[in-house]
Amino acid sequence: MSKYICVHISTNDEALLAHLSLLPFDSFEEKEDGTLDAYIATEEFNDFVKNELTDITGVFNAGWTFDALEDKNWNEEWESNFHPVEVDDFVRIRADFHPSLPGFQYELLIHPKMAFGTGHHQTTYMMMKAMRDISFDQKTVFDYGCGTGVLALLASKLGASNIVAVDIEEPSYQSTVENADINQCTNIDAYLGDITVVPSTPYDIVLANINRNVLLASAEALSGMTANGGILLLSGILDQDFQVINEAFSEHGFQLQKKLGKDAWLCLKYLKN
Repeated sequence: MSKYICVHISTNDEALLAHLSLLPFDSFEEKEDGTLDAYIATEEFNDFVKNELTDITGVFNAGWTFDALEDKNWNEEWESNFHPVEVDDFVRIRADFHPSLPGFQYELLIHPKMAFGTGHHQTTYMMMKAMRDISFDQKTVFDYGCGTGVLALLASKLGASNIVAVDIEEPSYQSTVENADINQCTNIDAYLGDITVVPSTPYDIVLANINRNVLLASAEALSGMTANGGILLLSGILDQDFQVINEAFSEHGFQLQKKLGKDAWLCLKYLKN
């Protein structure tokens, strides 16, 4: 079991959070007093991370301090505070220690861990909401940056024929494999690594909920991996990133179809020309 550091940051600015998500923090907690707590394994809290943290917070005129946390199973602690996620009457994500509730079209059962993608974040919520209006029936799907696998799970429940999911973080990869098994989604093939480790065949639907920098770096690759007439659904970007993201993907053959917003975050739906 890893020992953890809690970094206390004097603001919970959404743009700051987006930059911090590029560092190896396991989870974030936005406090009611307007501050942010970021959790990181002790072995990951090295000089590089500290220097990056100082540079990022400096841009936002924010300060930071840190505490070493009590040595305990933080995944278990986090799991005990996990609450179900509900997207209208469309889908409900719950853990095995929550009772099932009627009234939802789909229910996803996950074993929550401190991996991104449980549905609580605005970007994951919007991705699922946008998926409601897309036909997945017998479509091939690529989930780029799968987190705990909830988007891949939902795609499977919506009738996709095959889903390829990939994440660079091993805990996320393992969560996706585990959650696919729990939900009896046998048509999900999970990979550990970057975009180069997955089959590059064009997919009917591509789901990319990552971050601005990775999306920009992957625009050309995602263009080649999206079938003509296919759909690209992406998020992990802020309002302020819209222009640069839209220009990059427009240059690679994508036409914007829909733009969703929640707080400071965006979800964009594109059609591949």
